[in-house]
Amino acid sequence: MIRRQLLTAALALLALGASSGCGAFESPRQQPCAWLDRTHSGDTGTSSDRGGAHTAILIDRSSSTRAGKAASERGRVPNWAATLLASPDLPLSGLDGDLSVSGFDGTRSTVDWGVNRAALPPMTGNETLKKDKRLARGACLEKRLTRLSAEAPRTDRTDVLGALAAAGEQLGGVGGRRRIVVATDGLTNTGCVDLRSAGFEGAAEIKETVEYCREAGELPDLAGVEVSLLGIGRAAEGAAPSSSQTSWLVTLWARLCDATGASGCDTRASARTHETANPDTTARIRIEPAVTYPAPSEQRAGRVTTLSLPNSVLFATDRAELSPAALSELAKAARRIKELDSSSVTVAGHTDSRGSERRGEQLSLARAEAVREVLVDHGVSVGAAKGYSDRRPRCAPEFTKGVPDYKAMACNRRVEITVTVRS
Repeated sequence: MIRRQLLTAALALLALGASSGCGAFESPRQQPCAWLDRTHSGDTGTSSDRGGAHTAILIDRSSSTRAGKAASERGRVPNWAATLLASPDLPLSGLDGDLSVSGFDGTRSTVDWGVNRAALPPMTGNETLKKDKRLARGACLEKRLTRLSAEAPRTDRTDVLGALAAAGEQLGGVGGRRRIVVATDGLTNTGCVDLRSAGFEGAAEIKETVEYCREAGELPDLAGVEVSLLGIGRAAEGAAPSSSQTSWLVTLWARLCDATGASGCDTRASARTHETANPDTTARIRIEPAVTYPAPSEQRAGRVTTLSLPNSVLFATDRAELSPAALSELAKAARRIKELDSSSVTVAGHTDSRGSERRGEQLSLARAEAVREVLVDHGVSVGAAKGYSDRRPRCAPEFTKGVPDYKAMACNRRVEITVTVRS
């Protein structure tokens, strides 16, 4: 509230008189943010072509980043405006040259520059005046970013690579500092990075995805461009990714960014959020196919209940040490086992078919024993802990005509807790 009041007060001060020395912020009193709608005057080239700086901001407006129609209560969704303005990748005091801003969703054709190469001169004047300019610039940008992020998506998909390609074209190819800052959950569901079939675990899948994108010609040429992707994994709805799944997703986008030839790649999961009221169910929002993460599940057959926990929820790749987030999941599992009034409990570890049989047996057993120890610590009496390697797949096949199915592999990499109830 205080920040909002300060920003409003700064805008009012800047609109009081043309003698304030506000440079590019001098505009009609009723339109203190009109500079955002002015394309850089002069030639038609970009600021980069003229030797200056050019920053392009992209905002993910796809349905996964906003509350869906089915939401019945207030919830928290990504606040892209606050995320961008709080990022060190977008310093208001050092932002100069030209600025372009657009929302995006399913294809590069949906990128429509709502702010098209607006001129942003360097901050000048004494410290008080610079502070006023930063406040004014921040207020104007926050308002425009909020508006653009609230626009309805034009497709039912998300294509981050397509948006990056459009931004690369907007920046131009020569001279000056060029920078792209993207606010997105990173949940692409089209093209070479269709994450609906992802396993969210392991370096092999990341490497193959990058190579597939390269061969498909879907990697934009961003040579010499600084790229930042903020908010990776921070969707509005659906199950949140585990810590290791988030790390995998962040690493994937870092590798894809590197493959574009960008001069720098900063990829983060951090994002600001805000509370949203019940969505307008009359709004026509295109709902995209969901990208889902491997998650714990429960199945019952007679007196036997099986709790299945994906390895990506519990462990880092090829490791048997439980992650901090895994302890919370196993505490939930222990409470559930006690609710079932069990007569016996066993734990079994499973791997996919890659790697040697010996390594599979060692890893699956070590993971089963790690889970068993935590359950015992929570007061659960556990019998055997066994490692089955890849001998009991739950999802098959893992390869189709020699092509790996990473989602099936992730399904098979799991720890199962088998609970037999008394009656």
